Amino acid sequence: MTTAATVELTYRSDAALLIAYATNIARGQLSVDIDQRLPAGAPIQLKLVTPASSIAVGAVVTRPRGDPAETTQNGHDGPRPRTRTRTNETTVAVTPRSDGFGDAIDKLAFGFKGLKALVAASQAAPRALLIRYLRSIVTCEVVEIDQRRLAEPGAIGNVDLGVIDLDSSGTLGYELYARLREHREAGSAPVLAVAQLERDRARAASLGFDETLSNPPTFGDLQAATLRVLAKPLSARVV
Repeated sequence: MTTAATVELTYRSDAALLIAYATNIARGQLSVDIDQRLPAGAPIQLKLVTPASSIAVGAVVTRPRGDPAETTQNGHDGPRPRTRTRTNETTVAVTPRSDGFGDAIDKLAFGFKGLKALVAASQAAPRALLIRYLRSIVTCEVVEIDQRRLAEPGAIGNVDLGVIDLDSSGTLGYELYARLREHREAGSAPVLAVAQLERDRARAASLGFDETLSNPPTFGDLQAATLRVLAKPLSARVV
């Protein structure tokens, strides 16, 4: 079957691609943000790229860019009625029967040794909670940043994810975020902010934090946000 287009999804690492596979691709559906509108039913090829790997898999467009999508939100009294909103994302149904796809994923999984996550909080109790949650969500080595290390320029290193407690870290938390973004290796890593006050979460969002959560976050909220940001490709484009 002739493909209508090839969509290249670039991931930060093999680990990020594995998480995208586990959370989206393996379930048979994936939403991607691309500029070009592809028609419903069009067969395409997804090219999944990391600095070390390139894997191809077939897919079919199920909802073109700009078409309305149904969403359901939960209220205090249960699920609310479905709403239809237009989105810039294109939804595709993945066909993982493509030759060699399963073997390529198995090879990545065999070599997976875990992520490296940075957790910054001045106080020991909130830091321990975040670390406990993260280690329950994904295999990871944790770099702990306490009050003493917050101001150390060399405390970052190359990490795959950052979680910063803005309540206990104060202005040093924002400075750490800026240093993360400027870091040569960790600059593209997603960073989550946790804060009690809405104004602090709004400030974090305006500065570019990938997600903001209440403090302390629930396990479910942190799990969903962590998997969402880790599975998101750095870029998506038609090639």
